[in-house]
Amino acid sequence: MGRTILCPHCNSALNEDILKQRNSENICLVCGKPLDSNVSGGEHSEWITWYYYGHKSDNGKTTSLRDKPIDLNEHGDVFFLIKEFKAPPRDASGSSEKAKEILRTYVPDAFKELQETPKVKCPYCFSSEVQIVPKRFSLLTGFATNKFERVCVRCKRKF
Repeated sequence: MGRTILCPHCNSALNEDILKQRNSENICLVCGKPLDSNVSGGEHSEWITWYYYGHKSDNGKTTSLRDKPIDLNEHGDVFFLIKEFKAPPRDASGSSEKAKEILRTYVPDAFKELQETPKVKCPYCFSSEVQIVPKRFSLLTGFATNKFERVCVRCKRKF
């Protein structure tokens, strides 16, 4: 099994053995461009490598996008690498919006705003202190049920 080669133009992963069988060791089978990443004058020769990291404390919900790598040997207990990709450098204002746009093609939910989970409130006293209590018996059949009721801890009403 040959090694996997990544095309610098279309980011396609290609197997080295398949490239040798097709006699195209230096040409990408997907886009047809040269696989040598040192070719100057390429379409995106000015692009740099970006690093998209997640924080281990919240399992990657908090993320950061950097144009310089973090030493994971030193900070591996805090960060983990989610994606490494090529994109244009920061613009004159220091913004990395184009890099974020390209990152979203790989990770669609990157930098999405976290949605708040709706709070359950008592419709009578508007308290958010609510318990879920199982209904024990059905009045119709007299047997145990698997239904639940919400009970307000403050006003003790069921809803």
